[in-house]
Amino acid sequence: MTWIKEHFLRHGEPPVDQPVDPPVEQIVDSIHRLVTATGRGRHSGLDQLAIGLYALAADAEPAARAMDVLAAVDPLAWIDLDLAVRRQSPPPPLDCRSHAAPAAVAPEPATPLAVALAACGWNGRERARAMAHPAMRSEAGLLPLLLVRTTDWVDPVRDRALRVLGEVLADAAALPVALPIAVPVAVRMGERVRGRPALEQVRDALMRAGQETLDLVLGSPDSRARRFAYDVLVQAGRLDHERLVAAALHEPDQVSRTRCAQALAARAVAEERPEHAVEILDDATAQGRIAALTALVQLGHPEHGPRFLGDNAGMMRLTAQWAVRRAGGEPAELYRQRIKAGGATRGLLAGLGDCGTRADDALVLPYLRDPRSRVRAEAVRTLRRLGSRADVTALLEDPAPVVVRNVVAAVQASGPGVAAERLWALLGTGHPLHVRRAAYRLLVHRDPWSRVRADLLLVRDPDEKLRGRARDDLVRWCRSSTAPPARLPAGWRAEVEELARAAEGVLSSENARLLHLALRLFA
Repeated sequence: MTWIKEHFLRHGEPPVDQPVDPPVEQIVDSIHRLVTATGRGRHSGLDQLAIGLYALAADAEPAARAMDVLAAVDPLAWIDLDLAVRRQSPPPPLDCRSHAAPAAVAPEPATPLAVALAACGWNGRERARAMAHPAMRSEAGLLPLLLVRTTDWVDPVRDRALRVLGEVLADAAALPVALPIAVPVAVRMGERVRGRPALEQVRDALMRAGQETLDLVLGSPDSRARRFAYDVLVQAGRLDHERLVAAALHEPDQVSRTRCAQALAARAVAEERPEHAVEILDDATAQGRIAALTALVQLGHPEHGPRFLGDNAGMMRLTAQWAVRRAGGEPAELYRQRIKAGGATRGLLAGLGDCGTRADDALVLPYLRDPRSRVRAEAVRTLRRLGSRADVTALLEDPAPVVVRNVVAAVQASGPGVAAERLWALLGTGHPLHVRRAAYRLLVHRDPWSRVRADLLLVRDPDEKLRGRARDDLVRWCRSSTAPPARLPAGWRAEVEELARAAEGVLSSENARLLHLALRLFA
């Protein structure tokens, strides 16, 4: 194995002049660095890692240390490492592939690491033998690879791996160690063509596991593992009230957090316990708050609705408005009162847009000058939703892109609205990029010749995104067969022709030809 060690050690190291047998300590250290890098999402060192593992597999003490390194990082590493090890293993002999003669029996793997490497090899017989090795049942570090083999393309390997997995998961004493390792890998394997049987075995094991084991799984650093566990346990009703509340309020994964909040709200309705919904009403996710408020209204407590009328989540506002109506109130009037009181938030302006009328635009206009950019943007959006004819074009030069985007939407909804001369001026390079992009969007939708002129002005622009949009739009116009409804303005003819000649270096020869042809036909 000396040549393998040399190959491995040279990766990322200065070359050596003479063949050497490098110290095991040095190889173990390199394995640790490569495993850590792989855990951070970099897979470029997997092949070298596989070579290093082969270098240590036959020696018990170094092999055990390498397995400790692998077990201490991320069980998901074996999913990619499986392929890397196979790339470094010798292909099966010809007699094995052609079935002309029985393959020679390889020696029994001497270490768990050797078992792992055999389980990744090309030879299906060797993979099957590795599944039957006692280490597959006793070594927790091999469990991720056992799960990988449950999706093997060879039936005997896959069947044996599933049988061994079932034995491991049937051991109640082993579950506290096995399940936290198995769930993250099983979730990924479940996405493969043959992955459902293993995932179902893990699901069944979760249903049988004790509470301490479940706490370990639910505390996994892997969000997808926690999500799977919450789905299984919530559906089975295995989470008590305290755990549901804690997850609904504090679980980092938003999907799991919402799932638990919805389960808690459903339980509150089923048990007629409105106080359970109140516990999560303020701090759950938006979908969780919606479920909690809906449950309270169903339980006859719509009085919680008014304080959520200004929620930033649209569906939560609508639910709050429904609650207010169920209590006999009128949400639009409440919005008017709160906005008149001053200091309106985004949510209050949006809520007025939900249920107000055009006559409410006077309440919104002062907020076009609000120091908060999100409030200014919402004021523009609310005016558009109310059908207001207020002029918001002064905000086309707002320093906040979110405001300018909403102004563009308002202008496009109500017609041209902005003087052409101003748009051409805003298209110039002296303005902020988001203002130039807004001017371009309005110009290309203004009329066909404004579109062509704007495209030609920007096909050589310094901004890559503007340049790309202009070029693609110009090509689409060249390839269309529809003539513009009006002739090219006489004052633009010389400029457009000059810009078209300048664009030849940017467009392909065919598109340049089509551009000149279109100008001759339609200009």
